Amino acid sequence: MAPFGVLFVGNSYPITSDYFAQVDPTHWVLDVCSLVKPQYWELKEVCLFLTAPDTLDPSLALGLYLKSGSGDWVYMGCCHSTHPSEVMPLRWPAQEGGYAVPPGPGFIQVGVSIEPLAEVAAKESSRVGDKLAYAKRVGMDLYHFLASFATQTNGDTIVIPTKALDRWYERFERKFRLDPDFLTRNQDKI
Repeated sequence: MAPFGVLFVGNSYPITSDYFAQVDPTHWVLDVCSLVKPQYWELKEVCLFLTAPDTLDPSLALGLYLKSGSGDWVYMGCCHSTHPSEVMPLRWPAQEGGYAVPPGPGFIQVGVSIEPLAEVAAKESSRVGDKLAYAKRVGMDLYHFLASFATQTNGDTIVIPTKALDRWYERFERKFRLDPDFLTRNQDKI
């Protein structure tokens, strides 16, 4: 077993693998609502870390996954012998009726898995691609917003009011706070 731990930034002390339920020799699960905080939506970042050097074979990595309710496990990130810790942002799915009542035990789970480093590297590559696509979606949202203010076009140049960028950012921030997935919900091709 590779000794590891997680830390919910600003909301927990380090939680070592001893507090996880071991499912099999390479998989562990932590019940977030019971062991960390019933108001899981207040958890914004998690750090996965190895607790001791040279305890994980260099060809292996630890993958961190989240599961909400009866949903599927979602890959969040990894750590390995040459990258012994990683902080990952947490995005929780919206609940019908908001977050007024914390769900029961087992609703939110964190899973840690020992996997071949090559497999985890492929997942990481996909994650980077997702971030690049998201950045492109933000840029396209900005472009379309600014283009709606265009008073004049001259070839490749658009003339816009000076406050248009500030107004876009305020709009973007408001929409993002209400729904962090508003840009990716409809996966139209970019």
